[in-house]
Amino acid sequence: MNLSAKPDRTLGASLGIVLATYAVAMCGTTMPTALYPTLQDEYGLSTAASTQLFAVYAIVVLVVLCLFGSLSDAIGRKPVMIIGLLASATSGILYALATEAPTLFIARILSGVCAGLVTGTATAYLTDLATSSTRGASISSVANMAGLGSGPTLAAFLTYFVPSTPMIAFSVHAAASGVCMLLLATIPDTVVHRGHKLKFSLPLIPRFALRDFCVGGLMTLGFAVMGGCTAMTSILVVRAFGITDLRLLGLIGSLIFVATTVGQKAGGRLVSEKVYLGYVGLMLGTALIALAPRLHGALAVMVYLVGLLVAGLSHGALFPVGLGIVLRRIELRHRGSASSAFWVLGYALTALGALGLGWVGQFTGESMAVTLFGAIIALCSVGCLMLHHRWTSATVERLSKKF
Repeated sequence: MNLSAKPDRTLGASLGIVLATYAVAMCGTTMPTALYPTLQDEYGLSTAASTQLFAVYAIVVLVVLCLFGSLSDAIGRKPVMIIGLLASATSGILYALATEAPTLFIARILSGVCAGLVTGTATAYLTDLATSSTRGASISSVANMAGLGSGPTLAAFLTYFVPSTPMIAFSVHAAASGVCMLLLATIPDTVVHRGHKLKFSLPLIPRFALRDFCVGGLMTLGFAVMGGCTAMTSILVVRAFGITDLRLLGLIGSLIFVATTVGQKAGGRLVSEKVYLGYVGLMLGTALIALAPRLHGALAVMVYLVGLLVAGLSHGALFPVGLGIVLRRIELRHRGSASSAFWVLGYALTALGALGLGWVGQFTGESMAVTLFGAIIALCSVGCLMLHHRWTSATVERLSKKF
């Protein structure tokens, strides 16, 4: 369906509903972040098990993106979004009813199914509805991070003010997912389908866009920081820094997501012109994260928070630029697959960051694991900057010889 022929009011309503739906879906995926210490005490989870609870979500997202990344190109954006929201609502209900740890993992798996289906599909949907692929990538990344950032705060504050119902946040989110399904049913799809057969297919990038994908893919490094910090922050803040107020845990858990959202709007254009600033910022932010556990008292907390802030701002400025580079020459009928391929890379790094940090933490403790993690990402930031310069320079040189 060509929405360009639709009235601006219809187009605007569709855009708003998809944006809201995307944000709600992502909100549910980070709700457990601030509650990890509580879940540890309530269900007897170790630090490694807590990071695995986060990582299993990222792994499921990765698998779903790989298997169903191009599904919305075949059957339409709306059906895939609705299925994803159904998985999200079911996940919330299971969290609310959980009495033992295995149920938490099942709920987390369903949350990963939701994110895997919605992430690439919503990105493609918004790009279809927007006036350009760059604007579509920008608003989809804002919706993604706004949803992710609201999860920890919403869960923490609802749990704090309604302590008699510890999992109330998940019940609220399940209801919100149901409302979003109803809203989606009222808007048109952007993909016309005529009985296409369902089949498993990997999200693929056309050969002519492979260099774009490589250059844009470098800008996903910050997802490793997101994965590691999301899985470990609340545990580190409680165990190493001694902060136990649930409201503060929620706000701190949301900090890197809020910073990422701000970075997209405030720094995206600057970084698109001067990419090195994004990588330098990511390097400085992760270096501060590495330093914080080696300090003591209020100074350690302050340095860690500044590190999260700088890393989040830099990641937020980088990854929508990378997504725009990946999608800039992709036709509408392949955007679902291409955007899913980009998110596959992002979630692979998310899972790697969480699992790596949890595994190292088993042997060295949370504080040393965070120090090693931050130092490694800082070095990787330098490496990505060098590769970006090399690949883009080679492209410019090849084009100059051609013309």
